[in-house]
Formats: sequence, C-alpha cells, structure tokens
Amino acid sequence: MTIIFEIIIQTLLAFFAILFYTRILGKQQIGELSFHDYVNGITFGSIAATMTTDFNQRTWQYLLGLTLFAALTFLMQMIVVRSRRARKVIQGEPIVLIHNGKILENNMKKSRFNLQDLTAQLRQKDIFNLKEVEYAILESNGDLSVMPKPEHKSVTVQDMGLRVSPESIPTEIITDGKLLLPNLKQHGLSKTWIKKQLKAYEIANIEDVFMAAYDPVKEELYIDLYEDNLGKNKVDVSEEYNTKDQK
Repeated sequence: MTIIFEIIIQTLLAFFAILFYTRILGKQQIGELSFHDYVNGITFGSIAATMTTDFNQRTWQYLLGLTLFAALTFLMQMIVVRSRRARKVIQGEPIVLIHNGKILENNMKKSRFNLQDLTAQLRQKDIFNLKEVEYAILESNGDLSVMPKPEHKSVTVQDMGLRVSPESIPTEIITDGKLLLPNLKQHGLSKTWIKKQLKAYEIANIEDVFMAAYDPVKEELYIDLYEDNLGKNKVDVSEEYNTKDQK
C-alpha cells in the first residue's frame, strides 16, 4: 500500500507541475512548436513519466529537473523575442520553396523538404497544380504558407464591391441539456423566451437539446438535439460503411 500511495502522490505532483509550468510558458507549448519548445515538451514528458514510477530518486529531484527545464524554456523565449540574430539561430528562417510556379530545388535540399511533403501540403490548401502558385514559403515552424497567382485567387466580397452585414460569435445558451443562465441574460433573454423558441421547434424539454447557440446579430437560434433522426439521409465516409454498401 505504501508503494501505491507513493505512486499516486508522485503522479499527482508530476501532472500538476507540468500543467503549472506549461500554463506559465504560454500557448506556444500546445500550438505550433519551435525547436526548443519541442525538445522541452519531450523532456517534460520523460521526466514526469520517470517521476511517477522511480523510487530510487527523491521526488524533489525530479521537480527540480522540471523547474530547470521550464526556466530554460522561458529564457529561450525571452532571448528569441529580444534578439533577431538568436531568433535566426534557434528558430530558423522562412525559406521560399516555390517562386512563380517553379520549385527551387536548392532551397528544398537546404530545408530537407521532399516533393511528396510539398505537394501534400499544397493539396491541403486546395492547390493541385503547381502552376497556380506564385509563392510557397516554408515557415520556421514547419507550416507552408502559399500565395496563389492573382488569376487563381478566390474572389472576395471586397473584390465584388458588395456590402456585408457584420459577423458575430454565437453564444451557447444550452449545453448538454443544461441551460446557461448567465449567457442567456447577457443578451437580455429569459428562460421563458428559450422555452417558447424550443416549443416552436416542437421540443418539449431542454434536456433533449445537446447544444443551442444564439446569434445576437442575426437574432437566430441554432439547435442540435441528442436524437438527430437522420434516417436514410445519414452519410458515412468510413471504409466499413462503403464496403457494406458495395455488397
């Protein structure tokens, strides 16, 4: 029982220590990682995993290691922010891989980026023809930024000279069958109002609603029920579904 108790305590310490340090270091830890953030994340996980099961070392020694790595990561972030030269060395620089529809092979070799990776990332941006690309730039975080040629750019509302209504972020007012009164009152709505709206959709109980969101600009209510009742209109793109369909 003593060993089990120690495992529980050390696991809790490791979990909350990583959670605390990651929160301090910012959202970069869970977004597009730089090289030093990537190394730090792996090390955090390794130290924490060892900390939960290794009883040969004292817990405070592992916590000290986690603290030092968090401090080093924070120091790197400060250096990168303040020094352009250090930023170039630590994070690298963007590299142009395509210019005017032509692949720059030397830059591809420098960045160790192969043709398959390039075409795959272009397809993810809805570009299937290299001739449509004006610039493709490999960012320091590994993402590919693409500028299509003018004749292949999507037409925007501004290009067409149209006026559009302002957009807003819908507010959730029902989640998991529970009414969120603070969000409801935020827009001057009441419980009576939402019940009336649900009645118009022939919904008797709030508990039947998985999610409902209110758009204050359009004054529209989006409702999704637990039971969607799609019937024959259900679409499934999984391999198992397609295989059954062919039999």
